[in-house]
Amino acid sequence: MQTLSKTSNIIKHLLLSTIFVLSIGVGCKKKEIEVPTISPTTFSYEVSCNYCDITFTDKDKQTKTIKNNNGQWAYKIQTNFSLDLKLVVKTTTTSYQSIEAYILKEEEVMYGNLGFNNAELSYNTSSGIGKSSFGIFTSSSGGNTGGSTGGSNNGSSTSTTCGARNKTGGYCKRVVSGGGRCWQHR
Repeated sequence: MQTLSKTSNIIKHLLLSTIFVLSIGVGCKKKEIEVPTISPTTFSYEVSCNYCDITFTDKDKQTKTIKNNNGQWAYKIQTNFSLDLKLVVKTTTTSYQSIEAYILKEEEVMYGNLGFNNAELSYNTSSGIGKSSFGIFTSSSGGNTGGSTGGSNNGSSTSTTCGARNKTGGYCKRVVSGGGRCWQHR
């Protein structure tokens, strides 16, 4: 009888130990580690000019050139990596031409403006540091007619390019799908 009692106690002890170990194993199960998904940032170039050459750095860090652009042009880059973006626009005619050139991050202008005959912009995507330079309009008599506010719009600082500066010096933030034109206050 005593042997039966000892065997019964051992079985109970083993059964309780097994249940205890199983409950610890279930409670201590490692959770799956969720890897956060980093969505890429969208950078873009926007240019509006007639008869101009556009040279830019693409997503593969290669220099590309568009010859004799006429009208609006845009190029988007989606990346999670650092890039040195560069945009150079030059007119291909001897007469003055207005150039609107911009580098945007998530549809917001980082650098850009209206200039004449040439524009050069650069922007480092990781540091956020950039620079830009634009040509100014000089009439045939040699006088400056006002840089970025002169020309055919009679000094009105309206623009049809999204991200362009408005009259108060801010930027047009209306985004148009398909890279179309946007309106601004006069």
